[in-house]
Amino acid sequence: MTKTKEIDPRIERTRRVVLDAAAELVGECGFGRASIEAISERSGVARSTIYRHWPERSDLLVEAVGKRVGPVTAVDSGDLRTDLLQVFSHLGNLLSSEPTKSVAASFIAEAIRDPELAALHAKFTEKRRATSITLIERAISRGDLPKTTDPSAMADDLAAPVFFRALILHQPIETTWIESHVDRWIEIYQST
Repeated sequence: MTKTKEIDPRIERTRRVVLDAAAELVGECGFGRASIEAISERSGVARSTIYRHWPERSDLLVEAVGKRVGPVTAVDSGDLRTDLLQVFSHLGNLLSSEPTKSVAASFIAEAIRDPELAALHAKFTEKRRATSITLIERAISRGDLPKTTDPSAMADDLAAPVFFRALILHQPIETTWIESHVDRWIEIYQST
């Protein structure tokens, strides 16, 4: 029988405090100003302790953002529209609320300037994008979409306007907008 290793509650608390401080700083100041010194000062945790858990600042920041955004949950109701509404309503809610909206904008901007963050941003995005691609692939195999549908292209077509509306236009992502957006793209792809 394999024993599960118990994690010291003090270590868990320290990690949580550091991740919260890092996420707050990214939301307030952006990735560029969320230094280990600033995170240490905000969290009250020594820099050496932070470095012990996260040897690279970028790993700490990406983990903090991931915690703030939450895990990606796979959906499979058996209905394409229902699944897409769930995924993109969740995305719309995240991008409509602070500090998540500021964190997302900062992550995108800093990934342009910092090659290390760019690689982590790509990995972070791909993991979340895979959820949409998988549910579109399932819809194709059920016959809800034509076999010629490109799941990656459809996932991008659905996601891009949500980001544009939230981060460029600074407009709210209402349920009715998400519904009409999803319905429009389903209709476009079903007619090709």
